[in-house]
Amino acid sequence: MHRQDLTAEKRRRQRVSRNLTLTIIVANIIGALLAVTFFSLEAYTTAPDTAGQSYIGNGPLIAILIVAGTLIGNWLTRPLNQWYDADDDSQPLTPQIQRQALNNPLNSALISLSMWVLAGTMSAWSVHSEGINASLTVFMGMAGVAGPVTTLLIYFAMERIWSPEIPLFFPTHQPSDLNTFRLSVRWRLLVPSMLELVIMLIMTLSVTTTLNQVSTLEPAARALPLQTMLHRQIFLFGIAILITLSLTLTLGRHVANAVENLRLHMIKVRQGQLEASLPVISNDELGDLAAGFNAMVQGLQQEEVVRQLFSLYVTPEVATHAITHGAQRGGELAEATILFADIRGFTSMTERLGPEAVIALLNRYFEAMSAVITAHGGLVNKFGGDSLLAVFGSPLNATEDHPARAIRSAQGMLAALEAFNVGQRARNEPELRIGIGVATGAVVAGNVGSAERLEYTVIGDTVNLASRLEELTKTLKTSVLLAESTAAGAPDAPPLTQIADVEIRGKTGQMKVYTLVELM
Repeated sequence: MHRQDLTAEKRRRQRVSRNLTLTIIVANIIGALLAVTFFSLEAYTTAPDTAGQSYIGNGPLIAILIVAGTLIGNWLTRPLNQWYDADDDSQPLTPQIQRQALNNPLNSALISLSMWVLAGTMSAWSVHSEGINASLTVFMGMAGVAGPVTTLLIYFAMERIWSPEIPLFFPTHQPSDLNTFRLSVRWRLLVPSMLELVIMLIMTLSVTTTLNQVSTLEPAARALPLQTMLHRQIFLFGIAILITLSLTLTLGRHVANAVENLRLHMIKVRQGQLEASLPVISNDELGDLAAGFNAMVQGLQQEEVVRQLFSLYVTPEVATHAITHGAQRGGELAEATILFADIRGFTSMTERLGPEAVIALLNRYFEAMSAVITAHGGLVNKFGGDSLLAVFGSPLNATEDHPARAIRSAQGMLAALEAFNVGQRARNEPELRIGIGVATGAVVAGNVGSAERLEYTVIGDTVNLASRLEELTKTLKTSVLLAESTAAGAPDAPPLTQIADVEIRGKTGQMKVYTLVELM
């Protein structure tokens, strides 16, 4: 990374660290306010003027424990903080650091909970002389209400801030690959529910204790304890609502965002955007889901690479057919038109050109010719040195007007050759001349070869006829020769003319051959 990028990244990480520390402090302050409010309810009922003393009496203890918890957390996560706050990533990334990164929100929340349990124990001991009810009330206020609420606030808030940083600690593998504690989504949903259950138990215990106390009092003295109990129930009910809202706004949003993000990325993949990937920010089920999605996309990317490479060695139609239906040996009879083209005098030309120049010349030539054939719906089936074989109307590119398409393709190839030769003259390289033979008839099209290697090809007398016609172009001094079957099957083709009745090698008798009028 450049120095400017390093500076920006360092500032970003410092901002994240400050936000985490601020989250812990704010959450504990909220917990302190809840605890002190819980303690003040009875004092407010019995002596409103002394209600504020709960804040003064418990405030220093809570503040000390907040500071202590923060210092303990920083000490326990020192390796993580040192790596995260480093100027660069040259420091080794150990499994210990990765574990601390994954469990950073949970560890901070558990440390805070421990401090609150300690605070509740100490406060309960300090008032034990006032009776068991006073000690139990103090302990429940800190360890049963303020502590768990603070713990949840810290965990969910820190997770939202810290989760985007997780990929920094796993540059080469997934968080789930590390053998460490795993907090599943099910447990995340269960823990707040358990806290609400604890609050319900506290409410029930408060009611039971108060009713037992009231039963021993005179009727005139029963109003005060019942009023205190009512205030506590309302307070605890409010805490339960706060937990529910917190769960909805944090964990619910966390899960919903993960699912929505996955849905959007799946849409991108369906549209062909295979570069889409999800950040893996946890080792729970959502992290596994993101990692599985990324693995699926990588598989699709590899498949696309194979498909593209496959299409370079065979035509796209053959590649698609093989991928969709498999590659099995066998063929089928079809009526098709075969176009065979060959470069004239190519052997002597190669003697004057070097190997690299010959390959470059053939690549440019085949690219120009293939573009014309493909544009007319043809399938370039084979390159044979300086020749090519194209098929119109095979099972892979079936069409009824295949003779006319082949004729137009031959006409377009001659036009493309003229433009090609303009470039040859500009390069000071020899111009090319070609001969094209076109024949229509029955062929057998299919996969031919062994179990280790297959080739999709067309065979039959029609293929041989197209090749013989190409040979005759030299004798008849024309660039294109068409079989009578092709001319008869293409009423909408460019104007044609009969040249002569000729003998075809391997054929009995004479055969009418045609060419383009424009070539005469």
